[in-house]
Amino acid sequence: MSPPSRPNQLLGQDTLASIWDRRPVIVFCGILLAACLFAAYHNTFHVPFLLDDDESISRNATIRSFATAFFPPANSGVTVSGRPLLNFSLAVNYAIGGTDLYGYHVGNLLIHFAAALCLFGIVRRTLRLPMLADQFGTRATPLAWFTSLVWALHPLQTESVTYIIQRAESLVGLCYLFTLYAFIRAVEQRSRIWPTIAVIACILGMAVKEVMATAPLVIFLYDRTFVSGTFRQSWRQHRGLHRALFASWVATLTLVLSNGNRGASVGFEQVSAPDYALTQASAIVRYLRLAFWPNDLVFDYGPIVEKTTAVLVRSTAILIPLLIGTVVALRKFPIVGFLGASFFLILAPSSSILPVSTQTIAEHRMYLPLAALVIGIVIVLYRATNKYCWPVLAVTSAVLGVATVDRNATYQSSISIWEDTVRKMPDNTRALNNLGFFYLEAGRNDEAITCFSQAIDLVPNFALAICNLGQALLNKGAKEVGIQKPFNEVAEDIKLGRDRTEVEKLLSNENILQGMAQLKRAAQLHANLGVSLLERQRLTEAIPHLEMALRLDPFLAKAHYHLSNALADTGRTEEAIAHLEKFLKLVPPTAELLNNLGVLYAGAGRIDDALTQTKRALELDPNYEPAKENLTKIIAYLQTQPAK
Repeated sequence: MSPPSRPNQLLGQDTLASIWDRRPVIVFCGILLAACLFAAYHNTFHVPFLLDDDESISRNATIRSFATAFFPPANSGVTVSGRPLLNFSLAVNYAIGGTDLYGYHVGNLLIHFAAALCLFGIVRRTLRLPMLADQFGTRATPLAWFTSLVWALHPLQTESVTYIIQRAESLVGLCYLFTLYAFIRAVEQRSRIWPTIAVIACILGMAVKEVMATAPLVIFLYDRTFVSGTFRQSWRQHRGLHRALFASWVATLTLVLSNGNRGASVGFEQVSAPDYALTQASAIVRYLRLAFWPNDLVFDYGPIVEKTTAVLVRSTAILIPLLIGTVVALRKFPIVGFLGASFFLILAPSSSILPVSTQTIAEHRMYLPLAALVIGIVIVLYRATNKYCWPVLAVTSAVLGVATVDRNATYQSSISIWEDTVRKMPDNTRALNNLGFFYLEAGRNDEAITCFSQAIDLVPNFALAICNLGQALLNKGAKEVGIQKPFNEVAEDIKLGRDRTEVEKLLSNENILQGMAQLKRAAQLHANLGVSLLERQRLTEAIPHLEMALRLDPFLAKAHYHLSNALADTGRTEEAIAHLEKFLKLVPPTAELLNNLGVLYAGAGRIDDALTQTKRALELDPNYEPAKENLTKIIAYLQTQPAK
């Protein structure tokens, strides 16, 4: 009699499972994953700094020393603001290579690779848990490898890897995935090491980005779905670890409170909660479409708010059933419910009702949620096609890899990425202005003028675009008449009537006149904004706007006056004196102004100058009491000094 077939089949399966579980095979899987990632991102190592990279890296003084690396600029709206571990990672790069691009891109790719390895480990160990082992145990390793490969090679991930400062998303993704991986190891074997690692990884993630706050919830849901079976059992069996993970919320709360509303980039000042929520409905539907068909990726969507009724109705009609289905699945089909809930929970901090007004839609937010979709797709494909899924997954991975290489080619220069953005989002004023700026930098004045003009047509009070348009017009006009002087010199020539021939050329050129008008308009807008911020006691925000106003129009009297007051209030006395002196050259002096200048001189230790200005104040108004009091104090002070 021949032996039963079933035991032979089980023996074959056990043998296959043992082969996949061998350490050399696991190591080979990691090496092959690294090779595939390098192939997909080989053309990114010289992609320039983009958008927020300059503020967060080039002009971020806190990354230049490890002593300040954990104290990023606060309340600034910069990406590193309130995210000390992200800032520290940039400080490591800066210590190694300064602002050399190569090191930052290598760092980003290594973080992405580490996150993919964590996903590989999570999926592999989850498929080998008792509730799934019978269905997937023998194929856990290849299923996990293809899951991590498809996720890592997907073009949606390019923004989180190729755009340097979106390391924020990939680094928090790494911490998130490693926390879950450590939790799985902790429940597999009783030890103190893995629970401790899980808590530490969770706290570190909180110091990278606020989305980490959802990790304790997702892990608790994972425990209920795959390990314990019920929430009650999850809490009873692992409550110590869950308590520690939930306690890590203190870290997020502390960082959020210390950083305010991230420099007004988060909050209700520019976008209302209902408008933002409705925009997120269309955004999430777009993310889902891009996950399945990533053919229309956009680098920067800008601060758009979706108000088209047809789009909103269509989006909510898709999204609401998905949300309801997720809630139902949590009870009826726990694994499906877990994947759906993870997707929505991870998106919730940035894609619910609390506005991120500077960027209402952003593809990098799909970095982690994409994993839930990919896991579901791979498992469904395997169950539906069994052994035929391997060639399908291999072809899919190859196609995604080629698409990622192609997408990364768009990042090769600032002009190419902004041209691509404007082509896809022609109403994005920030993209238009940025593209115009890089055209201007490349000497392509006519194209720059077109971009700035389109941006101003869309937003008439767009100060930066007005400024840039003025400069482009000046460049064009100056080139036509053979004048290459900087605007400040030209403006001073006109003011003082010097260099008559050059000035006459300027005054006869329409482009120059238009450019000056645009610059003066931009200067007024910056000055008004600076004054408004001063009235709200926001000195550090007001000063850059007043300085910008004076760069655009050096003879704007009110900007000198208010900047002098702001600088004096922040202890920058010598700079305050310089601006008040310039103000007094532009307006008739008064006793109050001269007395104020005297006070500043005294504060700077320039007593003789203080005495001179105070006397001038009293010459204009002998009854001005503050000047009388200051004169008395100055004379009394001088009498205490030894004779020279």
